Amino acid sequence: MSTPAIAPPPRSAGARFFAWLYTPQAAREGTAALLAIEHEIMASTREGLDHSVAHARLGWWQEETGRLCASIPQHPVAMASRNLFLAAGLPPPDLRALPELAARRLARQARGRAQVPEDEVGRDAQLWAEGLFCPLVALAVPLSADPGHAVALGRALHAHEIAPGASSGTALRVALHALPAPLTGALRGLVVWATLALRRPHASAARLDALAENWTAWRAAQRALRGRS
Repeated sequence: MSTPAIAPPPRSAGARFFAWLYTPQAAREGTAALLAIEHEIMASTREGLDHSVAHARLGWWQEETGRLCASIPQHPVAMASRNLFLAAGLPPPDLRALPELAARRLARQARGRAQVPEDEVGRDAQLWAEGLFCPLVALAVPLSADPGHAVALGRALHAHEIAPGASSGTALRVALHALPAPLTGALRGLVVWATLALRRPHASAARLDALAENWTAWRAAQRALRGRS
């Protein structure tokens, strides 16, 4: 099966760019495909998009993620994702939780609620972990028999990204340090992502902040290669 070329996430994607950059080469193209699908689905919730258009986009992606599970996707990036997973000896990824997550965001926007309510953070984090983080982990470590720690890391990461605070930061650090040492090398792109999520942006110029982000990502990747997170 031919696989369309997948562009990497742009540098403006922040931690997602570094997650792709530090992912081992064998899983990098699949990672780019999954991140591209997440971007397309979540674009249905972007500010200023007509509500009817948003629902139409989201409805199409709900159907497309179902087709992807059945190995009959239509979108070029979804086709590439299927092919890359099959080439790795894995079934097509189940991303159906992502449209559900986007639908929740869209419903909140319709109610005029920009922030994620505290009682909804956990459910959003679980959906994101199921719909994106778990497939990323499966692609990086296809033979892992203990995905539990990685799933917990995904939940903690998304919870901290959507509602950052002292308690969510502590939970993310705990999940990051609980990642078994044998997994950290293969999952170093995700370790970098979590480490960057914990980093406070530089209060000075944007250029200094970009340099600090690069340095933080590189150090996190080196620690992961040594079995430390």
